[in-house]
Amino acid sequence: MSTKLPNVLSVQRGTIVTDGLFSSIVEDPQGKEHLEKIRVIRHGIRGINNHPKNGDAANIQRTESAKTSHNAIGLAVEFSLRTIPAADLLFSCSDPAYRAALEGFIKRYFVRDVLEFDEVCRRYARNILNGRWLWRNRVLGDTTVEARAAGKTFTGTGSRTRDFEDYTEHERALAADVLATGLLGEAHTAVTVTGRVMFGFKGEVEVFPSQNMVTNKPSGFARSLYKVDMIARRDMLAIMGTARKDSDKAGEFCADMIDMGRAALRDQKIGNAIRTIDTWYPGCDGTPIAVEPNGASLEKNVLFRDDKASGAMKLLTLVDEMHPGDAFDPRAAYLIALLVRGGVFSESAERGKSKEAA
Repeated sequence: MSTKLPNVLSVQRGTIVTDGLFSSIVEDPQGKEHLEKIRVIRHGIRGINNHPKNGDAANIQRTESAKTSHNAIGLAVEFSLRTIPAADLLFSCSDPAYRAALEGFIKRYFVRDVLEFDEVCRRYARNILNGRWLWRNRVLGDTTVEARAAGKTFTGTGSRTRDFEDYTEHERALAADVLATGLLGEAHTAVTVTGRVMFGFKGEVEVFPSQNMVTNKPSGFARSLYKVDMIARRDMLAIMGTARKDSDKAGEFCADMIDMGRAALRDQKIGNAIRTIDTWYPGCDGTPIAVEPNGASLEKNVLFRDDKASGAMKLLTLVDEMHPGDAFDPRAAYLIALLVRGGVFSESAERGKSKEAA
């Protein structure tokens, strides 16, 4: 029987993910490797104007970019992750009857050897070890990934980003010994993940941290990149204060290049990549999308679950009807992954308005 959603339903995110910090892989004359932090630099460029006005072909901009050091042979990006017990996922619920129904689903499905739970954990493990979370950086060279947890090391080759078949021994072990262990509340095991992209040559290579969204950016400013260990605000203001006053233009700063901070991938971007495991949506052509309430795909600009049968709001009303069995239930697998994702849901929420849990 369908269970009505309560007016208030909030599910805590089941993964804790850090930012991914960028480093150059540098080889010294003795052949020993070490890491050097990659900095985001703000600088000016004279590009080509593809939409010239008044016959001006030049496109003068101030922008930010991140490059490896001059003697780098590769890129390293590192982040840490931990799963939290499924028993703690339900954060708030205004209806005691629905709370009992959802807690029953969690108790039935967040169990070892339940087909759907094991599969969700293995898919997360694959997306950690295949380097999907490196995004554009993954194609800059030969990619390998290493995950370290509880004295164990799990490795991947930066491949298999479109399917979830024939799991390797390391993917299965990472899923069972680390990810499932945390979700089941058996241990609070954290994993440190390092992706290495080897260029095959030595030199400065542009790499791609997350981009910031900037509203009302000044004319002539191209982009802002995400960084940590940022320049102090007072130091930035001091530099900008010496710039030539230039109305609403980006301004000409006193320095040709400004060190803005260390390059990084935002935790949200990493989390989005590792939860790109949904191949259970209607009309799937084999391409996984991120687990989202309405099956949103930014790549294809489509809501694959924006219908009455397969969207999160509908499936969340069916938690009482689902019970583990010998046959794999894609609805249950999606709901397990949705609970790990977290969110704010309610009967009155409009489609597309449910939010990721903070």
